[in-house]
Amino acid sequence: MNRTRHGFVVLCILISSFGVQAQGATDSLLSVSQDSTHVKFQNHFYDAMKQKALENYSKAIDALVLCKSLNPTESVVFHELGINHFKLKQYDSAEFNFQKAIALDADNFWYKESLYHLYIDQKRFEEAILALQPLLSRHPDYKQDLVNLYLKAGRYDDALNVLDALDNTLGIKASRDKIRKELYDLSGAEDKRIAHLQKRLQETPEEPTNFLNLIYAYSKLDQKKEAFETALAFQKQHPKSHLVHVALYKFYLDAKEYDKAIASMKIVTTSTVVLPSLKVKVLNDFMRFIAEFPEYESALADVTNTVSDNTPSRSDLEWADYYYNQKAYLKAISSYSKALEFDPDNFTIIKNLALLYLETNQFETAVLFTNNQMELYPSQPLLYLVNGTANRQLDHLDLAVESLTTGLDYIFDNKKLQLDFYKQLSTAFELKGNIEESEAFTKKAIALKNN
Repeated sequence: MNRTRHGFVVLCILISSFGVQAQGATDSLLSVSQDSTHVKFQNHFYDAMKQKALENYSKAIDALVLCKSLNPTESVVFHELGINHFKLKQYDSAEFNFQKAIALDADNFWYKESLYHLYIDQKRFEEAILALQPLLSRHPDYKQDLVNLYLKAGRYDDALNVLDALDNTLGIKASRDKIRKELYDLSGAEDKRIAHLQKRLQETPEEPTNFLNLIYAYSKLDQKKEAFETALAFQKQHPKSHLVHVALYKFYLDAKEYDKAIASMKIVTTSTVVLPSLKVKVLNDFMRFIAEFPEYESALADVTNTVSDNTPSRSDLEWADYYYNQKAYLKAISSYSKALEFDPDNFTIIKNLALLYLETNQFETAVLFTNNQMELYPSQPLLYLVNGTANRQLDHLDLAVESLTTGLDYIFDNKKLQLDFYKQLSTAFELKGNIEESEAFTKKAIALKNN
C-alpha cells in the first residue's frame, strides 16, 4: 500500500514551533522551555533533520544520539533514530528504536507503521502480521495487506477469512478473487473452493461467470456429472448466452455427440461477445477434433469464413499451422502474416513465411521479405538460403551467390542446411557458366552427404 510520508510536513512544523504536536513525528514532543538544554536539544534535532534530508544518515544518527543524551524520554528522537538506522539497513538498531518510541508514545500511529514497514522489508511476515493489527482500523487497504501477509506466511485459512470479511463489507472485487484462487491452488482446499463457488452462484445466478467458474472447478476435479449438470443449469438460466457453449462443447465431445459439439463450437468461435482467449481455446480444440475426424472438415470451413479479422495472434498462428498441414499454403501465408503483425519477433513465423513464399513461387516477395528480416536477424542462415534461392529463380545470379556464400558462414552443426547451401551454390554457379565452382560445390555436397 502506498502511503504519503509526513517527514517534510513534520520538519516544517518543527522549525516553525518545536513544541507544537506535529503529525507523525512530533505527536509527543514536550512543551518548549527556554533553558540552554532545550536550545542544545533543538539545535541537534534540527541538524539531524537536515542531515537526513541530505541522506547523510550516519551524521543524522550522531546528532540524534546527542538529543537522546539531553532528553532520554523524547519518543520522536527514538523514532527518528529508527528511521535513519532503517535507511542504513541496520535492522536491529532500527527495530529497537521503533519499539522504544512506541513504548514512550503508545498512541502514535506513525511509529507503529514504521515498525510494520521494517518487518515487511525484512520479510519477517509473522512479526509484520502482529505489527499490522493496531493499524487495521485506519483504512481498509491495511486489511488487504493482511491478506497478502497471511498468504506469504502460509496461513491460507486466515487469509481466506479476511477475504470473506472484505467481500462482505466492500463487495466482490476481481483482484481479491484472483488472490482467493491463488490461495485455493496453494492450499489444495478444493472443497472450500467448490463451497465458495456454489455460494457465489446461489447468491448471483444472473452472473454467467459464476456458472463457468464452478464448471471449471468441477472439471478440474474430474467431477464430470456435476460439471455437466451445472452447464445445463447455466443454459436454462441463460438460454441465449454464448458463454454456456464454452462449457457445453467439451461435454458433447466427451459424449460423442459431435453434431451438438460442432454447433456449440461454431457459436463460440463466431461470437462477438466471447473473450478472445476463450475463442482461441475452442478454436484449438476444434482443429484437433477435425484432425481426428476429417469428415467434419466442412464445419471448420464454415467457421473460417465467419471468424473475425480481430482474432488474436495465437489463433492466427493456430490457423496458419492448420492450413500448412492441409497444404493450403496461400491461406497459411495469410494467417502467418496476421500473426506476425501481433508478434513481430517470432522467428518461427518469419521462417515459415519465408519458406512458404518459396513454396508458392512468390520469389520477388521472398527476396523483399528476407532482405528486411536479414537486417533484424543478420546471423540466421535460413534467411540467406531463401534469399539466395529466390534470387536464383529470378535470374539475379550475382545476388544469389552473394547471399548464399554469406549465409554459409553462419551455419554451425547443421548438416542438412549446409547441404542445401552447397546444392544452391552449385546450381547458381552453373547458371553463371562457372563450371569449375559449380563442380567444387557439388563435390562438397557429396562429401558432406557421405560423411
